[in-house]
Amino acid sequence: MPESITLVSLMLHALKCVSVQDIFDRDPYESRRTALKGEKLLHVLVAYQMVRQPGMRGLLRAIDEHAPLQAALGGPVARNTLANALTQRPVEQMIEAWMRVSASYGAGVERLGKKFARIALVDSSLLKLSLAVYDWAEYRQESGAAKMHAVLEWTRRIPEQLVVTAGKVHDANRAVPMVWKPGWTYVQDRGYVSFARLAQMRVCGAHFVVRLKRGMQWRVLARRPVPLGRQGGVYLRGDQTVRLAGWPEVELRLVSYQLPDYRWVFVLTDRFDLTASSVARLYKERWKIENWWKWIKTMLKIKRPLGESTTALPLQLIAAFVTDLLWRVFKAFGHFPASLYEFVTRCQELSLVRLADMVDGALRQALERIRQHFNQLPVLSQTSLSL
Repeated sequence: MPESITLVSLMLHALKCVSVQDIFDRDPYESRRTALKGEKLLHVLVAYQMVRQPGMRGLLRAIDEHAPLQAALGGPVARNTLANALTQRPVEQMIEAWMRVSASYGAGVERLGKKFARIALVDSSLLKLSLAVYDWAEYRQESGAAKMHAVLEWTRRIPEQLVVTAGKVHDANRAVPMVWKPGWTYVQDRGYVSFARLAQMRVCGAHFVVRLKRGMQWRVLARRPVPLGRQGGVYLRGDQTVRLAGWPEVELRLVSYQLPDYRWVFVLTDRFDLTASSVARLYKERWKIENWWKWIKTMLKIKRPLGESTTALPLQLIAAFVTDLLWRVFKAFGHFPASLYEFVTRCQELSLVRLADMVDGALRQALERIRQHFNQLPVLSQTSLSL
């Protein structure tokens, strides 16, 4: 361990506290991957999110020129080795590693909603790509794009599931498999209205809140009164028990409301235990995942995949999710007083600067607290993160 410590090496040591190599060792071919094991690949991709240099060449240059970073990664990284790993590494293994890191550090993330609310947001986001370079990313006739489908835990803004497809794949397509947890409510936009998909949620013991598509027909079985006036920024207009024309065997609930600009919104759910106002507010929370996607695209380097294969982008996304999680954990552990945005931007500017060389301000004090925290953990006790 070097005598100096930087923010990026501190983050990599935090990752080393969660051993994930055994996940990759299940692959018989892993024993032959001596240059870049699965755990090291995750660390390299997280380091890429921290250094300012763009692209694979920028990442490798930063590793070559910065001794503390190279030492934290356990040695240099060759371009061909990294390129092959991005092509051959199974995405499922990296997802399992991400889930283990999330399980280990997720409790340290500040909750933004009710502590025990079991609510998840489902949405996709497009990432424009050159069809000439990324031939798998079919979207339109003369343009390419990847579609990133995610399930986001509402209270902590932590992604739980990720599926990457070509841009032309519909949100509710069977090529976008999701796992539904019993007792959880999944809030989705109308692009996810699929009777087979909603039925699958009910079989799993999960619930849904989804905006109804235009042109769908239903039969009203019962009506309930709604309060007058503005409720949570909207005007409730109806609360009905209905049967849909395409799904007549199931009784569902349809809540309708008007926005301040007089547009109507129809929200379908199988939850009858909530008030109509709560259903409307719950659907409005769906915008949080769109804001989260905007955050990921703005703050993390995913707009340009490091490789051209179908696996390169998902691997890079997973590392971005891990980096975002650790940023949130570091902010909480370090008691940084300002916003997450300010914490992240300052971390990006100073990621390769020694803590000892930083101005003695709020960021350095926060990072000192983080360093002391990880020095107390068994994995790091043998190589203290000293300055």
